[in-house]
Amino acid sequence: MQPALQLALLVAILLPAGKLVASLFSRVGIPPILGELVVGVLLGPGALNLLHMHLFQGGEASSALLLMAQVGGLVLMFIAGLETDIDRMREASLTAFLVALSGVIWPFFLGAGVGHLLGLSWPTACFMGGALTATSVSISARTLMDAGKMASTEATVILGAAVIDDVMGLFVLAFLAASSSTAKVQAFGMAPMASAWLQQHMGPAAHHPLIVQMFVIAACVALFFWIGYGAAHKFLDPLILQLRKLSANEAVPSCVFALIMLYAISAEWLGSVAGITGAYLLGYVFAGSEYKADVERSFSAIGHGLFIPLFFVAIGLSSDYRALAGHWTLLVVVFAVAVIGKLVGCGFAALASGMDWVRSLRIGCGMISRGEVGLIVTAMGASSGIFGRSEVAVMVAVVLLTTLLTPLALRATFNLKSDEDFEDGLELDGSLMVATSEIPVISATSEESEDEVSEETSYRIAVERPGRSTAFPGAEAIPE
Repeated sequence: MQPALQLALLVAILLPAGKLVASLFSRVGIPPILGELVVGVLLGPGALNLLHMHLFQGGEASSALLLMAQVGGLVLMFIAGLETDIDRMREASLTAFLVALSGVIWPFFLGAGVGHLLGLSWPTACFMGGALTATSVSISARTLMDAGKMASTEATVILGAAVIDDVMGLFVLAFLAASSSTAKVQAFGMAPMASAWLQQHMGPAAHHPLIVQMFVIAACVALFFWIGYGAAHKFLDPLILQLRKLSANEAVPSCVFALIMLYAISAEWLGSVAGITGAYLLGYVFAGSEYKADVERSFSAIGHGLFIPLFFVAIGLSSDYRALAGHWTLLVVVFAVAVIGKLVGCGFAALASGMDWVRSLRIGCGMISRGEVGLIVTAMGASSGIFGRSEVAVMVAVVLLTTLLTPLALRATFNLKSDEDFEDGLELDGSLMVATSEIPVISATSEESEDEVSEETSYRIAVERPGRSTAFPGAEAIPE
C-alpha cells in the first residue's frame, strides 16, 4: 500500500476511535483526553502494535503521523494562548515564577536523592532528577479547556509557570551536559553555536563552559521573548487586517497557521526553548487582538477536529510497558517522586504566595504532567550511556503515567470549593447565584437615546447555563 494511503488509513482508524472513547469517558465523568491516550496505549507496542502491522510496513506513514501529532501540540498551545486571560497573567506573574522555581528544585533534588538511594550512580541519579523538572503544559491546558477553566487564576498560574519552568529545565539540561564528559546533545540553534564560538575564540570561556552556556541560554531566551512578543504586538492586527482583504478562501487561518510554525521554529532556534512555547506566545498576543474571535473559531475546528486528538493518541502509541519487566519498584518510586515533587513544590509555593489550600492544590496537580524536556533529558542520558534500557523505559512510563494522572487529579480538585472562587466570581457548579448587594449597572431606558444612558441600582443575576452558573461577588445561592 502506498504511504499516502497508509497514512489515510491510520487517520481513519485513530480519529474516530479517539473521539468515540473520549465521548464514552466524558459520559462517565472521566476527562476526554484520557480516552484518546487510552486508545493510543491499546494500539501501541504493548498491545495491538498497530504501527508495526504488516499493513503499515515501511514506516513512512507512521513517521508522518507522528509529525502530524507534533503539529497538534503546537496548535493546542496556540489555542491555550488564545484563551489566556491577559490581565490575570500579569497579576500572577510573580506567583508563576515562584511556582516554577519551586517546581524545578523539589523534583530535581528528590529524584537525584531517591535514585542514588536505590543504587543508581550519582550521574544517573542526577539525570533522572533532571528529567523530572519541567512540566508538559499541553495536558493541563487541554484539561482546563475541557473543564471551561481557562479564565481561572489557577489556569493563569499553571500556564505561566509551565512556560517558565520549561526555560529552567533548559538550564538544568545545560548543567547536566556540561558536567558529564560523555553526554552529547544535538546542537541546534543560536545558543549552541554562540557557546561553541565563544569557547573557541575566548580563552576564559573555554575554561568555564558551564557559565558560558548558562549566560548564552539566558541571553537567547530573553532575545526571543523580546523580539517575538514585540513584533507580534506591533504588527499582528495590521497584518490580519490586510489578510482579510484577500479574495482567497480562508487566507487568515492559513497565514496564522504559518505564523504558528514560524514562532515554533524561532522558539527552538533563537530562544532554545520548546516549540510549543513559541506557539503559546503567539496565541497569548492574539488573546488581546480584536480579531481573536475569528481566529479562535477557525483553529478550534481544525485543532480539536484533527491535530489535537492525534497528538494525544500518539503519546499512547509511543508507550511500551514490556521493557519495565523486573523494574517495577524503580518505576513506582520514581513516579511517586514525580508526583510529590510537583505537588509539594508547586503547591507550597502557591500557598506561600497567598492562595488558599484548594487553589494551591489545583496548581500542584496542574503541574504534575511531564513531557518534552523530560524526554530530551532521557534521550541524552541514553545516547551517552548514562541511562540503560530499563531507566529509559521507566522515564517514558513516568511521562505517560503523569500524563494520565494529571487530568483526573486536576478535574477532581476543581470539584473542591474554594472561598476565593466565590470572591472572584468564577463559575461554580450548582444553584443559581444572585447578588445580595446593590451594584450600579448602566442600562438604557426607552425615553433616552442609545448614546445617553442612566445609571440605576440593580441586582446582578447570574445567567444560568447547562450544568453550571456564574457567581458574582456578594452572591448567595437561591433555590431555583
